[in-house]
Amino acid sequence: MTDRKKRIRRKRRKKEIKKIKRMVIAYSVRALAVMGLALMVILMICGCLYIYEHVFQKRNVQEANAYYGALAHVEGKDKETLSRAEARYTLVLDAGHGGNDGGTEEGSAVEKEINLAVALKMKELLEGEDIRVILTRDTDIYVGLDERVQLANKENADLFVSLHCNYYDKDSSVCGLECYYPKDSERGKYYGEKLIREMAERKNITPRNAKPGNYHILRNAQVPAVLVEMGYLSNYGERKELMSGEYQEKLAIELVNGILKGFQGT
Repeated sequence: MTDRKKRIRRKRRKKEIKKIKRMVIAYSVRALAVMGLALMVILMICGCLYIYEHVFQKRNVQEANAYYGALAHVEGKDKETLSRAEARYTLVLDAGHGGNDGGTEEGSAVEKEINLAVALKMKELLEGEDIRVILTRDTDIYVGLDERVQLANKENADLFVSLHCNYYDKDSSVCGLECYYPKDSERGKYYGEKLIREMAERKNITPRNAKPGNYHILRNAQVPAVLVEMGYLSNYGERKELMSGEYQEKLAIELVNGILKGFQGT
C-alpha cells in the first residue's frame, strides 16, 4: 500500500470518527433535554400534590374545626366558673377575629392573638370579682359576627365587650385606646366613656376618646355594648407594647377596673 493510499485512509477514518462524535454529542444533548423536560414535569406534579395536601386540605380542616368550634360556643357549651345565680353580673367578652381571620397584621404582630391574650387575662380578673364571663372564643377559631352578637343577646348580658387593635396607615404617630358604642345606646355610651375616663385618670394606658361606631356587632347588639380598639399596630412603639405580656396584663387590669366601676356606677 502506497503512502498516498494510507493518507487517504487516515483522513477517511478521522472524518468517520468526527462524524460519530458529532452524532454521540447530538444524541446526548437530545437525551439530556428529554430528561430535563421529564424532570420538570415530575417536579410540577410533585409541587401540585404538595400544594393540594398542605394548603387546600389544611384549609378544609381549619374551616371544619372553626365551624364546629364556633357552633359549640354559640350553643353555650363552654364551661362556666359561675352560674347566673352566683354572679353579680354577666359579661360577654369577645376576642375579635380568629382562625383564618387574623385581623390586622404588622410584622410579627397579629391582632387576633393580642385580642385573645387580653380577653383571657380579663376573664380571670373579672371572675375573681364574681362576674360571670362568657367568651365568644377561647382558642384560635373563627366565629362569625352574627354568632358573636347573638350570643350576647341570648345571654341578655349586662355588657358586651369586643376587643380589637387599630391601624392607621396615613400617620404612624397616631396611638392610644379608643372605645366605640352604638350611636343610639345611652348605656353603651356610658360604659365607653367610663372606660376612657378610667384610663385618663390612672394614666397607665394612653386613651383617645369614646364615640359612636357603626360596627356590625354594635348595630345588632340588644344589650349595652362597646368595641375597644386597644391600640394602633401602625405605631411602632404601641405595637411593641401590645405584643408584650406585661402590657397586655396592664390593659386587662385597666379595662376590668373601668368595667367594674361602670357596673357599680362609681
